[in-house]
Amino acid sequence: MKIIMIRHIVFKIILFLCIIISTFYKSQKIIIRGIARDTTKDYRSVRIVVNDTLKKHMEFLKEMKGKRKKWREKNSYTKLLENAELYTNVDKNGNYEIKAKLSDTLYFYSSRHFTQKYEVVDIIKHKIKVELKPERCSYKVDCEQSKPANYYIFVAKKISVNMQDDPYYCDIIPLSAEYKSVYKIEQQIYGHYPKDTISFSTYDHYGSPRFSKYNTVLLFVGESCGKLYHESDQYFDVYKTKDGKWASPGDPYKFDKASKKKSIKAQYIEFDNSLKIDTLNNDPFRPNEQEYEPPYYKIKSRKAIPLMGTYVDDLVKLKIEIINERYKNFKLE
Repeated sequence: MKIIMIRHIVFKIILFLCIIISTFYKSQKIIIRGIARDTTKDYRSVRIVVNDTLKKHMEFLKEMKGKRKKWREKNSYTKLLENAELYTNVDKNGNYEIKAKLSDTLYFYSSRHFTQKYEVVDIIKHKIKVELKPERCSYKVDCEQSKPANYYIFVAKKISVNMQDDPYYCDIIPLSAEYKSVYKIEQQIYGHYPKDTISFSTYDHYGSPRFSKYNTVLLFVGESCGKLYHESDQYFDVYKTKDGKWASPGDPYKFDKASKKKSIKAQYIEFDNSLKIDTLNNDPFRPNEQEYEPPYYKIKSRKAIPLMGTYVDDLVKLKIEIINERYKNFKLE
């Protein structure tokens, strides 16, 4: 009886030690080497991430945005990219090497390919060679309409401006990102759009469209091939004046410095007393597009107080000249 009890105790001790050793072993990081390729003749690099860390971090940043003003989201993401124990790329032959625990999962990414994930244990045991399958592409169909079917000019207040997923074309790589903009129309000026809310597309090389930084803008939108498009670079930030009209402060040619025809002149306008424009630029990639200088503005504590500007009717005349030069056989009157 005593021998049976002793054997039982010894068995429990051995089992306990095995669990401890196994847990310790699984918690230790080892070097994993393998092969990962896309299946489009290796045109695109494959990235390996431990436990989907980058995606989870980006989701965390989105959740934190606006909650903590001092959150350094760009720096924190860059540090993760520099961490060789969380992220790596394959070499030109598809080989990779990364440190991970046996309990970890490796995620394999490549642009325009379906993500795959494998547990480290399975990669080692089955000597898995990863081959990512591509998404389905389509061929771009250009709009051959030489001039807009309809054209709308209006003052509108921003509801939302959101970047769209890039289309996956078989034959080209888009150089500009598409943004879907939704605005509430405050005043119709040219071409009567049938609704009080308008949705249109904007294409930009450098990020969010410049006009999206302002709450209320004078916009120029054309309709081609059944879709509404913002006229590239044509807009004004506008504000209410004391006499209830819309006007844009500053030089009327502030966005068209190269214009040779400068027939429109700014005038002294009384804007709402609360209008004070922050002159600080928080975007290192885009310098301030406006110059807050006299006689158009008075600067006080880094705030620009507008003194001169141009009413919407004159701004439209200015822009119509520019837009008419862009199209053949098309004139805005």
